[in-house]
Amino acid sequence: MQAEIQIEPPKRFNNISRPIVSSGTAETLPTGNAKTEGTSTKGFSISDINLLPVLSHPLIEEDSYTDIMELARLMVVITRKFTGSIDHWEFTPSDSLNDVVLRCADRLRTRGSIDHIEVLQGDRNLRLILKKFIGNRSTVYFIPVRPIIQLRHRNRPLFHILLSFVKSLPYGGLFPSCESRIDWLWEFLFEDVAYYKDNKNVMKNHSTKFYARYKTFLESYEIRDWKTLLDKYQPQKPIYKQIKELLLKAENIDFQVPFLLSIKDGYDCMFEHWESFLVVDREDSAFANGYIQMLNDCSNDYDIISAYQHTVAENGNIEPFDDGIPHRLNQLEEFINDLNELLNKL
Repeated sequence: MQAEIQIEPPKRFNNISRPIVSSGTAETLPTGNAKTEGTSTKGFSISDINLLPVLSHPLIEEDSYTDIMELARLMVVITRKFTGSIDHWEFTPSDSLNDVVLRCADRLRTRGSIDHIEVLQGDRNLRLILKKFIGNRSTVYFIPVRPIIQLRHRNRPLFHILLSFVKSLPYGGLFPSCESRIDWLWEFLFEDVAYYKDNKNVMKNHSTKFYARYKTFLESYEIRDWKTLLDKYQPQKPIYKQIKELLLKAENIDFQVPFLLSIKDGYDCMFEHWESFLVVDREDSAFANGYIQMLNDCSNDYDIISAYQHTVAENGNIEPFDDGIPHRLNQLEEFINDLNELLNKL
């Protein structure tokens, strides 16, 4: 990441979530949805089909290895799968395979509510990623660790429950991860502190103090069976009781659902929607603000706000869409908001 950012001293916010003011991309991540990972790929968009202008340009670039006949056959099968019978279609001798692909794409868009199709050509077979728009997701959901650390001596049972729970979540942030973006941000924050010290200026960057103090502990902390600990936990204070009641609902929350979201075109843009969930020191810290600002800086080139659910289609395997994703995602976001409110009251 080479984007230049200026991190302001931390300011206190009333809202739990943070908006991303624009849309865009960031760096390559080593992890992702295995179903959409391919070998060397070539993507082209056939969303928002407008037949005449599209037909004036080649569907497949000259250096592409995509077999247009294989693509046309697969598009016909997909169209039948998601929009019903097309046996009444008539073609003329002048119609090309490109015409078939475009006609299928237009029907998938208008009748199947499929907004984008990504074409992945691997070494062995053709794979299509079908995407449906489900809404704009311009919020980053933070989970603060500082209030949990402060329970270490005040309420040790709850401390272990909360830290084990948060560390078990599949999101990046303060805990060890392969996210080069997070490492880059910490490197920037520490360099920024050094710059202020060298110039004898005062910078109230508490994130670096917190991270330097607790980094080893957070990385080496072994996750405990927080569910068993929670069942045995008998809180006395109202706030502790509310936290237990909320965590008891965690079994019904799909914490993996952000990994099922896509951006429109994943060929060049390397930002993933699961990165909208982040474990931070506190929600108004230099680290949290720097992350938001970094995403905003990344958002100049690509649309990272529009969210799509996707499914895979290939010869012999066309998976249905998971229509429950929007509901499960809303449940997750509400849970994170409720958790933050309670943590900030500790």
